[in-house]
Amino acid sequence: MVKISQLVYTRPDKEELLSKLAQYKSRFQSAATVEQFYAVHDEYKAFSEQVSTNIRLAFIRFTQDTRNEFYSAEQDYLDEISPEINAANAEIAKCYLCSPFRAELEKRFPKVMFVNLQMAVDASDPRIIPEQIEENKLTTAYSKLMSGITIDFNGERLPMSGISKYFTVSDRELRKGAYTAWGQAIEDHKRELDEIYDNLVKVRTSMGRKLGYDGYSPLGYLRMQRNCYTKEDIAKFRANVLKYIVPLASKIRSKVGRDLDLGQQYFYDDSVYTREEPKPIGTPQQMFASASKMYNQMSEETGKLFDTMVESECFDVMSRAGKEGGGYCEGLPAYKLPFIFSNWNGSAGDVDVLTHEFGHALEFYKSFFIESEFLSSVSMETAEVHSMSMEFLAYPWIDLFFGDKTEEYKFTHIGGAVTFIPYGTIVDCFQQTCYDHPDMTPAQRNELYNSLEKQFLPHMTTEGLPAFQDGRRWQRQAHIFQSPFYYIDYCLAQFTALQFLALSRKDYKATFNKYLKFLGFGGTKTFTELIDACGLLSPFEEESFRLIVASCEEILGL
Repeated sequence: MVKISQLVYTRPDKEELLSKLAQYKSRFQSAATVEQFYAVHDEYKAFSEQVSTNIRLAFIRFTQDTRNEFYSAEQDYLDEISPEINAANAEIAKCYLCSPFRAELEKRFPKVMFVNLQMAVDASDPRIIPEQIEENKLTTAYSKLMSGITIDFNGERLPMSGISKYFTVSDRELRKGAYTAWGQAIEDHKRELDEIYDNLVKVRTSMGRKLGYDGYSPLGYLRMQRNCYTKEDIAKFRANVLKYIVPLASKIRSKVGRDLDLGQQYFYDDSVYTREEPKPIGTPQQMFASASKMYNQMSEETGKLFDTMVESECFDVMSRAGKEGGGYCEGLPAYKLPFIFSNWNGSAGDVDVLTHEFGHALEFYKSFFIESEFLSSVSMETAEVHSMSMEFLAYPWIDLFFGDKTEEYKFTHIGGAVTFIPYGTIVDCFQQTCYDHPDMTPAQRNELYNSLEKQFLPHMTTEGLPAFQDGRRWQRQAHIFQSPFYYIDYCLAQFTALQFLALSRKDYKATFNKYLKFLGFGGTKTFTELIDACGLLSPFEEESFRLIVASCEEILGL
């Protein structure tokens, strides 16, 4: 049995990699028959899996302890070389796009593969390699800055991710104190954060302009693989969020305010939905035993994967100093293993992240067996449907984790899913505006964020909280720094996941099979094609908002 902790990392040699990729390019170009082309394709896929696994392993170990000097240096090195490696892979993508056997290739591989390859080629250009190197350095600087911050609170010294365990406690003053300390940590580092983001906007704008665009946004859409919807579609989605979801979120928060006698709701009330916080039962070991029972009863496939991951040490879930915040699922294709990283802190969010990331793990695992490296990854909003829907599909077993607090957990979880959509929409609109107007000052960006919060979150205020009252909440959102335009994906996915929730209440088995069908396509269809193929409602149509709102109001008793 493979153990993640025992895997050997070997630094990829840039010159060797570039030489090998140049050889693959030459062999693709000189293939005399489509059979010869396919033979090179199979070799290239296996080679790519090995390289990718090695790079991802270094990333995993860096995030496990950002203070580790060896893996910190390795991450810096990989940041340095990755733009050239990506450019070389883009040259290979052109071999598929320009192949004399293109017609035959299109019979074997789906159309979306060629669409995505063209987008990758358009987004990768040797002219912007210097900017990509600088971008990588800046995003790593952000990661190191945030993971290195510790907060002294309530007799504990906590990392940024660790203090969030206080955000859902029933003691309102304790919550306020935690948010105040959290905000003060951001306030104390505002100059560095402003400088990093200001430089990121500048360097990304430079990339876009070098490639002939007015700014970064068109390039950002290419990099995010927006292959089936446009900036205008997202604007329409935002408008419908404001029209339908914001009033629903305000209705949910009004009910919470009445039930908890909150009066004016502040930012530190925003994660609380019930009088007593629903917390998971038992130790981490007991929670893993409950998860094993759940996934083995859910299906043979989910049970086998979960237990294999436990045996292979594919989980790192406990928060600790030096560990990067947040959570993710990463794939190690050479070993056909997903890896789940998170920061448990004793809150209900521990269960959320376990089920969420396992949805990603299941997709990773299934996609390992798709025949093309170019089809093994899915677009981001599709990936988030996999994870967010799994959170809801865990409901028949959720009492294993919450016992007599199960109903409180469900109200909190569904209410949080609904109220998240306006927040995610703010993040997307904020990013879009920042890149549409790259000369904005840091103060203007904060003013923009404040105005968006007032529009999309009218039920709460940040008044009196350091950093947050000045519009700096966005500086804690790593995606804004590290993955521009990757946030509306969460909103589209959450919207779609709520459909799976509504369907599962009527026929769980049929809905689970629909979910597996959605997931099983991997990267062979676009997001909108998947929605259509699985009989779901499009998030870009107003009708879907009316139906989702009606369903949520019924479930939540509003």
